[in-house]
Parts: sequence; structure tokens; C-alpha cells
Amino acid sequence: MVGVGPLPGRSEVGARNFSPWTDRGSLFLSVVAAVLAASEISSFLERWLGGRAMTATVCGLVILVPLLATSLGKLVVRLQT
Repeated sequence: MVGVGPLPGRSEVGARNFSPWTDRGSLFLSVVAAVLAASEISSFLERWLGGRAMTATVCGLVILVPLLATSLGKLVVRLQT
């Protein structure tokens, strides 16, 4: 595939060892951390949101987890050398 560049938001990897397992691992770790933290976040938000705290927590984590996983994956690839 001649002329194919990196994915949007990705820098050139060059000679570094890059694997999609880095992204998968960071996503898995982020999901596990989100599941473990969801009840704490929900109980913190309950004083302002009441019964909708868990719904707000899940919605926020659905948006936040992929963003954090992508940033973590990029950081790991940049630190490898």
C-alpha cells in the first residue's frame, strides 16, 4: 500500500516497535479502572445529581475512557526507544 500515511492523530512511528496491542492494552486498563471507579464517582456526584448520578457517570466514562486510552497508547509508543 504505497502512499498510505499514519492514522489521523498519530505521529510517524518510524523504526519504533509499534503494535496495536499497545492500544488494546491501554484500552483494557482504562476500562478496568473505569469499572472500579464508577461507584465512587457516582456516589460523589449523587449530592448534585441525585438518582441520575450513575447515568451521568456511565455517560461520562463512555466518552472519557477512549480518549484516555488513546492518550496513554500514544504516550507508551513515544516513550519506547
